Amino acid sequence: MRKVIGIVGEGPTDYMVIKEVIDHITGEVNEYRRLQPEPDMAGRFGNGWKGVWKWCETNSGVLDKVLHEVKPQIDLLVIQIDADVSRKEREVHCLCGSVECEAREESHPLRCTKVIEGQCPVVLPCRKHVQNARGYEEHLEKMIRMWLGTNTNNKDVLITVPCDSTDAWIVAAYQDCDYVEEIENPWESVIARKKDYYGIRIPGSKKRTSVYSQLLPRLCEQWERVIERCHSAKCFDDKVKQMILGNNLLNIKHNKNIFR
Repeated sequence: MRKVIGIVGEGPTDYMVIKEVIDHITGEVNEYRRLQPEPDMAGRFGNGWKGVWKWCETNSGVLDKVLHEVKPQIDLLVIQIDADVSRKEREVHCLCGSVECEAREESHPLRCTKVIEGQCPVVLPCRKHVQNARGYEEHLEKMIRMWLGTNTNNKDVLITVPCDSTDAWIVAAYQDCDYVEEIENPWESVIARKKDYYGIRIPGSKKRTSVYSQLLPRLCEQWERVIERCHSAKCFDDKVKQMILGNNLLNIKHNKNIFR
């Protein structure tokens, strides 16, 4: 059954990946709402992982309205942030117990003057988090749930943390590569390393939606191989099946009982 799905993510290529993969898993052409970043990329929260953080905190208290009082009503909200944020961004480790900082109680991590001035006391890698894909994934999912506050367990919210990014899923679809989620910056280190990637021209290191539109068919065709190689992709696959296809199966059983 066709669903209305809202997506809060880092950027336009992440939106493309999530959209195409969900359609592939469900076997439906679903309807999508790009909530963050907004289509013109000049919205009130900006883009990237900071935009996701701001969107979650700003909408945490009105999440039910976002999901159920807009038209058409959103059936599922997907929130995406790449695992490399845990690996390289100090702000998401600000509240860790290993960090001593006098300014912690005075300002929000995204507005902290110590960060702006390059004086943030956070040391990476963080001693409180396991330094591998699973550790990054777990850390950021907990962070997103914290940003969402009381709505953290909303049954209509699916959190995904691709490791090291959604680009790793692309690499897994094209190459026989062990430990693909441990590759840092797979876009730059693998896909855009040369001017050509498996017959697809890569014009520079900047991600382009036109290039991604050529990469995505293979991602969907090889999705079973991707979920074998990428724990984060398998988690996403399981959640989509449970939250979308699972609900459909319950509806089918309910309808059969009505007509008995």
